[in-house]
Amino acid sequence: MSRILRLVALVLTALFVVGGVLFALGYAWDDPGGWTALLLTLLIVVPLIALTVLAARSPGLAGAVLAAAVGLFAVWMVLTLFVDVADVPDLPVIALVLALPVAVLGRRHAARAGGLLLALAAVPFVSVLVRWVGERGPEGPGLADLLGGSTGAVVVPLAVLAVLFLVAAAVGDGEPAVPERTRHDRRRFGLGGRAGIT
Repeated sequence: MSRILRLVALVLTALFVVGGVLFALGYAWDDPGGWTALLLTLLIVVPLIALTVLAARSPGLAGAVLAAAVGLFAVWMVLTLFVDVADVPDLPVIALVLALPVAVLGRRHAARAGGLLLALAAVPFVSVLVRWVGERGPEGPGLADLLGGSTGAVVVPLAVLAVLFLVAAAVGDGEPAVPERTRHDRRRFGLGGRAGIT
């Protein structure tokens, strides 16, 4: 059950991230387009691929790198509360870029992935909450309206995906019973499975 939940969470995360990134890049190529859109595409796609490959090949190192990246994401969010850095939906895009490698990490470390995804959901939620408190009034936007915007749109999906990984960790140990390489080596040398030493 744990393995199934992790796989479902990974697939749903991949679909959510790919859809969100394509949506964001579509706007970038429509306006401003040209070299600016190409630069934005590279800034999104290159880290997304690099971190995903790292999570697939080196889960231990990826866990530390992604935890640091989420921390820097939180620092960036605080900075944007005081400084208008760029007129782009940076928070949701950064959350998407980090979500897929975190989900790949969740194949082996479900609890860690669930915690990181919760943190990823919390960062834009805090940003939306601060904005809501600052603009609250008779004519100001409601919290539901802000959650429906580009920044808030990533909060609920990421939180749901985080819960899936946390449930996967709760019903299992969150890790494969035996690492893939170890199982392969045991079969190869006749130490497990149906094959014996011949």
